[in-house]
Amino acid sequence: MEMKSLLVYTTQYMKTGGIESHLREFCMQLSENGVRIDFVVLNSLMSPEDEAFFIKICNRTYFGKNGRSSLRLAWLIRTGMRISLKRYDAVYTNGQGDSIGLFKKLIRTKGPWVHHHHTAGDAHDQSKWSLGYIKILETADHVIACSTRNAGDMHIALQREVDTIPCFSREILIEDLTRKPGSKIRLGYYGRLIPEKGIDTICEMSADRRMADLEFHIWGEGVAYPAAFFDKYPSVNYHGPFKGLEGLRDTIASIDAFLLLSVHPEGLPICLLEAMGAGLPWLATDVGGIRDIVVDPLSTRVIAMDTDYAERSAAVLNFAKDIERGEVTGMNQKNQYQRKFSAAALTAAWKKKLELVKKN
Repeated sequence: MEMKSLLVYTTQYMKTGGIESHLREFCMQLSENGVRIDFVVLNSLMSPEDEAFFIKICNRTYFGKNGRSSLRLAWLIRTGMRISLKRYDAVYTNGQGDSIGLFKKLIRTKGPWVHHHHTAGDAHDQSKWSLGYIKILETADHVIACSTRNAGDMHIALQREVDTIPCFSREILIEDLTRKPGSKIRLGYYGRLIPEKGIDTICEMSADRRMADLEFHIWGEGVAYPAAFFDKYPSVNYHGPFKGLEGLRDTIASIDAFLLLSVHPEGLPICLLEAMGAGLPWLATDVGGIRDIVVDPLSTRVIAMDTDYAERSAAVLNFAKDIERGEVTGMNQKNQYQRKFSAAALTAAWKKKLELVKKN
């Protein structure tokens, strides 16, 4: 039986990021489950290792290397014309920007056009939508948000059905996350180092005398937080970025809980899904789609976004004390991850929405 064909288009692919992690898993899981993928990236800053990965798992790959210059649209048109003779069974688009609409006009498809909107979808997010992007959201056969809250906000704005399918995440299998009795509670964050992720709050907590018995660890990189920035916070253990799945596994295994103190709306943070799959307890601000993965009152906790430092630090202290007392276990969230967010569950959901399920 002939394999189903899928065209995947994304406006950009950075060196790191949650949506980049999703795209890797999305393409890999679908290609391993009988889908032939052509992958087009308008603005590619991916590493050579990532390029080699996509070249290996995809049928054809097209990586735009023109940044945001005027040359990128010429490249997009040439690429669209190169593949215009092929009729795909479905098209999946990702990201924001008018280029999505232009690209869709250049290619042909026998099946649905599914657009994946992976940011918050709230009023602030909507204020940044161009007229061209709104047209894309109105005309795609299906629009997918990564959480029910985000889908609800978009439904109100667009007056159309918006479905929810969570993003893919890397499943981290760790046999034992049990902490050693008497050791300090280790709280960590990994990911992009940008102010919106609450990095400054974590640094402030590290200097709080009430938290002297806690350890704070940070992995990642970002121009706002060069390594020298953390010299001002000697109680923060800054490790720089890690590499690959093994680095992620080692990072998760080295901490007792994950902190995501975002001060802006989120889609559905991949880092929390990774922690959830490993059974790592986490505490996060209640923004975007995070409430969708609150499955246990002890190991998956949220605090309101509008809380001040006193309230946030109190929540972190209470979280650490519960961990120290042995009252927090990740087993429930691991089970929920397998049921709702595992690769098998999400592959089935995406193939159904893209109408890529083979019929006998």
